Amino acid sequence: MRRAILFKAIVFITLLTALGANIYGRSRPDTKGFSGGELQTVMPEGEFFKKNEKPFLYHEVYKKNRLIGYCFNTRDVAPEEKGYSGPLEILVGLDKEGNILNLEVLRHNETPQYASGITSPEFLGQFKGKGASDRFIVGEDIDGITQATISSKSVARILKAALERFDSLISERSFEILRRPSWRTPQDENSGTFPDFHITVLIIIFLLLAFYFNFKWLRYTGLFISILYFGFYKAVFISMSNLGSILLWNLPDFRSNMSWYVFIFSGLILTFLISAFFCSYMCPFGALQIFLNKIFKFNLEMSSESANRLRKIRWILLWLLALLVLVLNNSNIVNYEPFSTVFLRRGSIIAWGIAFIVLGLSLFHYRPFCRYFCATGAFLDML
Repeated sequence: MRRAILFKAIVFITLLTALGANIYGRSRPDTKGFSGGELQTVMPEGEFFKKNEKPFLYHEVYKKNRLIGYCFNTRDVAPEEKGYSGPLEILVGLDKEGNILNLEVLRHNETPQYASGITSPEFLGQFKGKGASDRFIVGEDIDGITQATISSKSVARILKAALERFDSLISERSFEILRRPSWRTPQDENSGTFPDFHITVLIIIFLLLAFYFNFKWLRYTGLFISILYFGFYKAVFISMSNLGSILLWNLPDFRSNMSWYVFIFSGLILTFLISAFFCSYMCPFGALQIFLNKIFKFNLEMSSESANRLRKIRWILLWLLALLVLVLNNSNIVNYEPFSTVFLRRGSIIAWGIAFIVLGLSLFHYRPFCRYFCATGAFLDML
C-alpha cells in the first residue's frame, strides 16, 4: 500500500513540476530572429535591408538605394496563426506590390513524416506571385500535401493572414489585428472538408452499429474500412503526438479540419462511454494487427503474470512521454509509434525496423504493440 502511494506521489510531483516548467517556458519572450543570410535567401537581389519594428517587425529591401521589396517572418506579422503542432514560421520576400517572390519555412513543430512536403520547393513554389487578394484555398488554387492536409492548410492560412495584414501596411490603410481573415467565406473554409467530414461520421456510425449488434462479420468489415480510410488514405490516429497537442492546446483550425476533430474527439468520448471502443473498433493500426493475427493459427501465449508485467511498460511510457511534452513544449518529441511509418510509408531505418518487428510479432501474438507498448492505449484505459 505504501509503495503504491509513493509511486502515485512521484508521478503527481513530477508531472506538476513539468507543468510548471512548461508555464515558465511559455512566459519567456521569444528572442529568435533571422540573420542577414536568411534574408538574402528570399531576396537575393537585396543590397541593403532596413529594419522596421512598427507596427510589427519587417525589413524594407533596397537595391542601388531604391526600394525593391519587403521581408518578414510570419510569426511577427500574424503571431496568433499557428500550425497543427505549434508555431510555424515562414520567411517571406515580397515585391513592392506585396506579391510573394520567395519564401522559406524557418521553423515548425509539425510531425516530420506528415510535414516533410511543406518545406519542398514544389509545394512552396505554388505561392510565388500570389498576393493578399488571392484566395489560398488548398484543393483549389493550391495543391496540398497528400496525407498532410492539416499542415498544408496551416501554411496557406498563415501566409494569407500575414499578407493581408502586410498589405494594409504598404497600402497605407489602418493596420488591424484580425482574429480571423475576413477574406474567407464559410464555403472557402470548408472546401474539401465536408466530404471527409461526412465519410468520417458515416464510418464511425457503422462501427457503432457493429458494436451494438455484436456481429463478427460487421466488426471485421468496419475494421477493414478503418485500415483503408483512416489508415492508408487519411493516416489519422489517436497518437501520443495528438494527445500532446491537446495537452499543449496546439490544435488545428477547426473549420477547415472538422473531420480530424470528429475522429479524435469521438474516439476519446466513445472510449469514455464504451470501454475500449477506439482500440477495438476504430484504431487502424490495432485493426491491422488483428488481421495479421488471423493469418496463422499458431499463437505465442504467455502467462497472465508475465503479460501483466509487460503491460506496465505502457504506463511508464505514458508518464515519461507526458513529462517530455510538458518540459520541451513539443508534442512531436513523443512521436515513437509505428503508425505513421506503416500508413505513410515514410520513416528512418530504425522506424521501419520497429514497424516490421511489431507487425511480425502480430502474426504470432494478439496485438502486441497495443497490449504492451502503446502509451496512448494506457491513456485510453484511464478513460
